[in-house]
Amino acid sequence: MRALLVTLLALTACNGEASGGGRTAASAPTTTAPAATAPAGASASTTVATWDGGSLSYGDVTGRVKNDLSRMEAEYLTGRYEAEVSAAEAVLHEKLLEAEAKKRGLADVKALLAAEVEAKIASPTEDEVQQVYAANARRINKPIEEARPDIERFLRQQKGEERMNAFLSELRASYKANVTIPYPDLPRVDVSVEADDPSVGPADAAITIVQFAEYQCPYCGKAREAIDQVMKDYDGKVRFVFRDFPLGFHDRAIPAAVAANCAFKQDPAKYWKVHDTLMANQRALAEADLESAAVAAGVDLAKWKSCRTEVAMEEEVRKDMADGEAVGVSGTPAFFINGLFLNGAQPYEKFKTIIDRELAKKG
Repeated sequence: MRALLVTLLALTACNGEASGGGRTAASAPTTTAPAATAPAGASASTTVATWDGGSLSYGDVTGRVKNDLSRMEAEYLTGRYEAEVSAAEAVLHEKLLEAEAKKRGLADVKALLAAEVEAKIASPTEDEVQQVYAANARRINKPIEEARPDIERFLRQQKGEERMNAFLSELRASYKANVTIPYPDLPRVDVSVEADDPSVGPADAAITIVQFAEYQCPYCGKAREAIDQVMKDYDGKVRFVFRDFPLGFHDRAIPAAVAANCAFKQDPAKYWKVHDTLMANQRALAEADLESAAVAAGVDLAKWKSCRTEVAMEEEVRKDMADGEAVGVSGTPAFFINGLFLNGAQPYEKFKTIIDRELAKKG
């Protein structure tokens, strides 16, 4: 069960490429930083292909995929930073545990953990066992009494991890410990924002977050939690812009996007009501569901229905997707925070790290 949960947590995005979303290569706006580090010995003028009568330079080739390369570089640099922080914290925790064991006159770290972690893990309660079973009954597929040992083992492991994390936090506070791995200088992409793109927050906000997403991808719905927290904690400092990026294998993504956009034509406030309803109910995107969301938002239903038949509305959705492809988006959700790429339904802390750095730069 634990392995399954870890696997599910590792997935953060609906991927258009892996699932046949129909992504195509496209020229892209100029980045404000090099799209990627060139191979050793290569420059924009380095010849990389020849034929009788002509040649191609390294710049000719990379110019067509510069935003793809920029996205890949951002993902690599971010991943490397996270790996370095994780490694630094692991070593730091080892040193803190060793120091605390020595300070207490204990034989070793194992004795310290026995006293501070193992001895403080509460036994699973019957209510906790029942809750886990009820939430996973279909997947477990056996009576609760047969599943009880596995559920209790899972709960004890979970409680052990929680206690271990709490103890490490106590040690870090006690020893005034901190990790200060330098955050990488990520490449930025110039992501366009159109006047008809739904947004919340001041137009002149210090931080602009552009999200490319769709209504049938479950990770897009989950990402809303972090965005809501960002808008609350950075009220007045962040502008959030939503752009449609329907994936080809989600048959209700475009109708849902058009339904929301037709509400936007009547009133931006009604758009966000439809938007939030659809994001929270991604398995309920049938025609009746879309109409129900529109009615609940208070739209003029006749005008809304007429709007949904306009070819221009679907074209607008597809333009958003083309713009997303042009800046390297291949799955949903995808975010650009002042042009810095963040992929998938990431936790609030990922947004906070980037936003705080951007605000600090602006003074």
